[in-house]
Amino acid sequence: MELVKDQPARAFPTTLDALTFRFEDVPRLLRRTVDSALYGYELSRTQWRLLAYVLREEGMTQTELARCLELERASVGQAIDALERKQLLERTKEPGDRRVWRIMPTRKARQLLPELRDTINEIYEQMFRGFSAAEIDKLHSYLDRIMVNFGD
Repeated sequence: MELVKDQPARAFPTTLDALTFRFEDVPRLLRRTVDSALYGYELSRTQWRLLAYVLREEGMTQTELARCLELERASVGQAIDALERKQLLERTKEPGDRRVWRIMPTRKARQLLPELRDTINEIYEQMFRGFSAAEIDKLHSYLDRIMVNFGD
């Protein structure tokens, strides 16, 4: 790759180092901002993500949610337990297979969704302030290419 070869061996940080550092900085800032916004709802980032998946596709199993969230089943189970205690999710048995539980949002979760959605959308607006729709599409495309390069 010419970009890498063009970097002086002793230069530090290189242009690619600086760019890679940014790739690490942005998620950290996003995590901090989302954590702060969700604090008032007594939700963790993982709980929010899990709740968002269940609200979008009701009846997913813990295994399916773990795959979507790229987390261990045990971690997802703990998040589901916490959301059950908050009366935002409930487990329902799969007819015909007592080992399988479907995760369903409660009425309370559905009622909370518009407010949560507004909160998260405000973060997105802050994050992408000054970007055009075309620039966001390009950024998405670039990130997809990077993921393909890593084989994901």
